[in-house]
Amino acid sequence: ANPDCVIYMGKDKFENEDLIQYSFPKDIWFHVDDLSSAHVYLRLEGLDDIDKVPVDLLSEMCQLTKANSIEGSKKKEVAIVYTFAENLLKESDMQVGAVSFKDFKAKRYVKGVHKDKEVLNPLKKSKREEFPDLQALYNDKVKDLIKAEQREKTFAKIKEKEQEAEAKKKIKEAKMAKEIKEKEMQEFFEKVEEEKVQNTDDNEN
Repeated sequence: ANPDCVIYMGKDKFENEDLIQYSFPKDIWFHVDDLSSAHVYLRLEGLDDIDKVPVDLLSEMCQLTKANSIEGSKKKEVAIVYTFAENLLKESDMQVGAVSFKDFKAKRYVKGVHKDKEVLNPLKKSKREEFPDLQALYNDKVKDLIKAEQREKTFAKIKEKEQEAEAKKKIKEAKMAKEIKEKEMQEFFEKVEEEKVQNTDDNEN
């Protein structure tokens, strides 16, 4: 549904463990709810809202997840749970490949997922087996995130300085306008006083 995305999964619990450890924060993790299944991840750059996964892409993810569950693939329908990888919780006492969640409210569900060959078969044809260096990819991503954060901080400082300069400029302009107004008022009253004196002199003469 989207040629810019990458969908990946582990062959077993040990590969799942690597994926848990080295997934990107905004990768979206999919799993058959309450059943054993592959950990299926969606990586789509720029997707920062869990509720904005395109419908067609979400359907593909659900089909892949169901198909890669030994028990789930045999059931007529299953529920699929998904969340951002950054919401996955992995603790030292958990079994290999097992996860929980930092925030259970951040999970999303697709219920009533049944096998759809029209969606699933084209996906099977695009499947390929690769062994990428997950740690290296993760480290590169972390570096990019740090650089992006540093850029944002730099831009924020520049904007802050610009706002401070603009505020000082407005204060200065307001002060100058006030001084001009006071000077004009003073000159006006001085002129009025001069006219009064002049009228008094004229009356005395």
